[in-house]
Amino acid sequence: MHRPEYESIAALGGLLMNDNLEAVVKANDICNRYGIDTMSTGGTIALAMECYERGLITRKDTDGIELTLGQMRRRLWRFTEKIAKKEGFGAVLADGAEKAAARIGKGAEKICGGYTGQEPGFS
Repeated sequence: MHRPEYESIAALGGLLMNDNLEAVVKANDICNRYGIDTMSTGGTIALAMECYERGLITRKDTDGIELTLGQMRRRLWRFTEKIAKKEGFGAVLADGAEKAAARIGKGAEKICGGYTGQEPGFS
């Protein structure tokens, strides 16, 4: 395992308002092991959190995981693993924010709109 780069810390930390560095390091390691981009992963999780906050998705949609700031501090690496393995709600997010927004529907595309495929927070 190696230390995350500053962009990965920003995407899996600050963008998600996550100050749990241990969770960021574990999530970064999972992304590296599965060959997925940390910035896209963080941006896509941020989209999901925004959809959750707006009521576009619920705990039922997210396999019982509460996508709130406090919960992501504790569950970030587990949620990242679901995305990497395309398990449950992770499969909805696995192809990035733009496709996830289309799958979620209900106006999620407007949250992601105008980013031309790039995740929120990094355009």
